[in-house]
Amino acid sequence: MMNRNSSDLRNAHLALALMALLGALLILLFPGGPEQDTEFHFLEARTSWSSPGFFVDVWGRPLYITLYALPALLGLTAARWLAVGIGVATAWQTWRLASDLRLERAWLVIPLLLGQPVFFELFPDLLTEPLFALVFVVALRWHLRGWTRRGMLMASLLPLARPEGFFLCLLWGVWVAAENANSARSTPAPIHRQRMSNFPSTLILTTGLLGWWMAAMCITHDPLFIVHNWPSTWHQDVYGRGTIFSYGQRASEFLGFLLAVPFALGFCRKMLARAWVPVTTSVLLLFLLHSFFRAYGLLGEAGYPRYMVSVAPAIAVLTLEGWNAIASRIAQWSTFVEGVLASMTLAVSLVWSFLYLDSFSAARDPIALREMSDWLHEHPVPYQRLVWSNARMCILCGLTLKQSPSLRSYSREEILASLRGAPSRTLVFWDDHFGPDWFGLTAADIEDSGFNRIRTRRYSLPGVVVRDRGGNREVELSLLFKP
Repeated sequence: MMNRNSSDLRNAHLALALMALLGALLILLFPGGPEQDTEFHFLEARTSWSSPGFFVDVWGRPLYITLYALPALLGLTAARWLAVGIGVATAWQTWRLASDLRLERAWLVIPLLLGQPVFFELFPDLLTEPLFALVFVVALRWHLRGWTRRGMLMASLLPLARPEGFFLCLLWGVWVAAENANSARSTPAPIHRQRMSNFPSTLILTTGLLGWWMAAMCITHDPLFIVHNWPSTWHQDVYGRGTIFSYGQRASEFLGFLLAVPFALGFCRKMLARAWVPVTTSVLLLFLLHSFFRAYGLLGEAGYPRYMVSVAPAIAVLTLEGWNAIASRIAQWSTFVEGVLASMTLAVSLVWSFLYLDSFSAARDPIALREMSDWLHEHPVPYQRLVWSNARMCILCGLTLKQSPSLRSYSREEILASLRGAPSRTLVFWDDHFGPDWFGLTAADIEDSGFNRIRTRRYSLPGVVVRDRGGNREVELSLLFKP
């Protein structure tokens, strides 16, 4: 057993080191994130020092902003290095979870995590799901090890990382109450004492929310800040609706194309195992929750598979359980065949994840934006105010959201009126994707509002590796100036 444990530890350390190197490579190869939310989260973290309200912002996530505020001052790359660190820490804790559950080949959860395309996509990026996953897996480990109160205290931070945390805390309370009830049956005690011990202990799960409310009140002096700051679009069909099967149809994106079978097998094998209830029900909760929200257009549900990264560690250990069951069967035929099939499955899964990341064409925009920004530095314009359509433009110009606010909350008519009344020496940095799609404005509309074009250039941006996959990203950037 000692040799097996030592071998697993060595393999885990090697896998974690390779994962860190992979993260560094992805930062170099992919200068941009798949979604604009990446840049907005970074900007909110950097702006929080001059606008402390961002530390308790509902959309920005208090835990995320607090953690990223300092790295954000050092730049986007420094913040992405922190993201890689969070991803590696999540993989390390997932390996320890697999070890706690006494799974064979526990180190395999690390490549199995990377075999989930959306986890691969996000771990070098600046979105909030990986941080949620790290808090979740640590809290889950503590809970399963019997450190119930400590686990609840950590789990109470989940609502500060993502909205799903509120629902997961409710489920967590059910786990604790059920375990206390089981303990009460085995150790008889007066019924009133059992009830009193159940309820107060679960109040630990409200610690994070209480801290958030107190911090928000101290910073903003508004006791209802969280309610007033709640994004209005979360109550509307802002992203439309899907079917109740939306997440099931895209399951390969958060399970892995070849790993869906071992996951399903692992889930079926452990769905009735009492020790695995927190693992299986946490995955089931988020899957059903987002499926329901997507079907009814609730809470601004966009139907993104990346939301399931929040419970990626639980998915990974269930996949490993199914993987081991399949491997034990194949090993009865031939250990050589087992090794070949395992290696091929992992290799294909990792390549698939890489191609999945490479398929996000919007992630190529920063290449064009950097070229336009470099031209602007070589041909300086004495601007005093910047208006932009892509958040990366604000970052490249070294500004914060306080110095150059986003236009996201304004209508097309309001933006046009603002541009017509803009003071002289206002610079507009615009593109032909987010500009028309988000704000309903083209560079020509802005030109008609009293601006002169300084430069317009069209870019054709291929994929990083597979150059013709899905076609090139065609984007046109414009600089306009109001004299």
